[in-house]
Amino acid sequence: MMRLPYNTMIKSVFFLIMIFFISCRGDIIPSDSDLSSYGWNYYENGEFDEALTWFTDAIKKDSAHFDAYNGVGWTMGQLRQADSSVYYFERYLSRHPGNFDNILDFYAGLAFAYNGLGDDANARIYAQDYFFGNQNTEIGDPYWCFCHAFNGVGELHINEIDVRLVLAISEYRLGLFENAEISVNQAYATLSNQLEPGLNTSTLTDYLDINESGVLDAGDRLFNGRWIDTNGNNMLDESETKEFDTYPLNYDYSTVDGRADLSEHLAILQSKLDRANADNGLSCIEDNGQGGGYCQ
Repeated sequence: MMRLPYNTMIKSVFFLIMIFFISCRGDIIPSDSDLSSYGWNYYENGEFDEALTWFTDAIKKDSAHFDAYNGVGWTMGQLRQADSSVYYFERYLSRHPGNFDNILDFYAGLAFAYNGLGDDANARIYAQDYFFGNQNTEIGDPYWCFCHAFNGVGELHINEIDVRLVLAISEYRLGLFENAEISVNQAYATLSNQLEPGLNTSTLTDYLDINESGVLDAGDRLFNGRWIDTNGNNMLDESETKEFDTYPLNYDYSTVDGRADLSEHLAILQSKLDRANADNGLSCIEDNGQGGGYCQ
């Protein structure tokens, strides 16, 4: 008579015990936090329809669960449904107006959503008054990030410089050119000051470090988007010479040229902050387990 090997017998008995144990426990019901976690997993893989299903299920389970509303808001933004994004962010804030974990995610999300809708007045309010007005500068680390990276690539986090760009664009569209210039100068300074160690700052921010301080500061020269097109191909080649302006920028906005120069910097920053390029260089290393954190 053939016998099962001893190891096989042990495994079989263990398997039967586990089946009995699980059947005695009954059905395992995921919590609202579990549902949100599943949603963020799909979000980070770019599977936004699936993410939305899990987030909305979490809301049905617990209508006060902030992380589910946060997930729906950001997912709707990715699905190009900015109006729905606004609805879910504001719905939660209207019911829970006090401070809570990751509230900056909501303010940033609303700034992006209103920007997408072309509502520059509200985009500016949520960026300037709510987002930057509520950063905790007292702890010495105001650099927020939305730490749900796409496909697990850490460099693709959204951070506070992206919010600063939305603010600058909104101010420019509203004709608040001086405010827009201040925001652009702040974005460049943060981009320079908070880069990860070892990165080539002059390449990332296109400036000449006149005083060799290692950061962009007063008196340095900042690329203004123009160059001497020696070969006439309308493209910036390595052999061609860029033109630089003195930082901080200080243009005359009563002139078309001054407004055009500022617009050029908005375009430069937008290119620098493109998540596909992972160029802004901020290191997002703090995570509270739900995606929120700060860039250092």
